[in-house]
Amino acid sequence: MNIKHFIIIVILLLSSLTAINAQNKIEVNSKEVNTMIQKDKKLVVLDVRTADEFKDGHIKGAINIDIKQPDALSKIDKLDHNAKYIVHCRTNHRSKIAVDHMVESGFKTVYQMMDGSTGWFQNGLPVVK
Repeated sequence: MNIKHFIIIVILLLSSLTAINAQNKIEVNSKEVNTMIQKDKKLVVLDVRTADEFKDGHIKGAINIDIKQPDALSKIDKLDHNAKYIVHCRTNHRSKIAVDHMVESGFKTVYQMMDGSTGWFQNGLPVVK
């Protein structure tokens, strides 16, 4: 193999690693999320619970897209792919669906709140009704 081919292969490998690292899921818990949203006002909280669950209490400023609705993924696709998102549901089952879709769709930074709103409420963190 000559040096030119070697350089091309290295560039391709580095490019693919950069793409993989740019689109990933980061697991966090509710206490970490509370700290994160206090420090970074640009973080977008995406609550994928039902509208009724959302009305019962949600994180201030959260966007609600019910992942059970047939148009949920198309609504998510319309969001800014370059923003940083914290996604949660009640536990973490529904948020996993949304997060996996977001990562596959090229969203750059996606955090999944693993203990969900259940953890948020149990930790006595602030909610809006």
